Amino acid sequence: MSENNSFRSWLFNYLINYLTKNKEKNRTTTSIRINREIYEDFIDVACSKFRVYPHHGLNLLIEALMNLVIELFQDYPKVVQTTLFYKPTINIQKTEINIATKLEVKLVRNELQHILIALEQGKASDFWLSKLRETIPKAIRIYDKTRDSKLEELLKKSEKWIEKIYKR
Repeated sequence: MSENNSFRSWLFNYLINYLTKNKEKNRTTTSIRINREIYEDFIDVACSKFRVYPHHGLNLLIEALMNLVIELFQDYPKVVQTTLFYKPTINIQKTEINIATKLEVKLVRNELQHILIALEQGKASDFWLSKLRETIPKAIRIYDKTRDSKLEELLKKSEKWIEKIYKR
């Protein structure tokens, strides 16, 4: 509680000093979009606590707060902003895949491709459907390890066939 009061006292003194030192400086008109309720509450607090006029003094108080942020954070390390407006860039690093994994990817891709071709040609027999059920878990495990794009496409096609199987 005392830390909060000492910060409030420090901030109050900072703002009062800024207001008295800088009240005669030239200013330009700018526009800032802010929440109306916060603006109205700010006016109430600023007018009652700092005895400033709603327009001229309030602008000076906002300027003082902006200056405080500049003073406190201008040398602070930059922080990555992640908000709804600024989406962070995600860098996907390519990892080196060993020869055994490469071979496994090729085998599973070929197996899935043959099964899907057979199913698309109308050979929707129980044999091909059971082969599809057996191959999908292997393909998913390998895809999770490698994120292979061709394997991903084959898994998407397989998903459509699995949906058909379970609709029967």
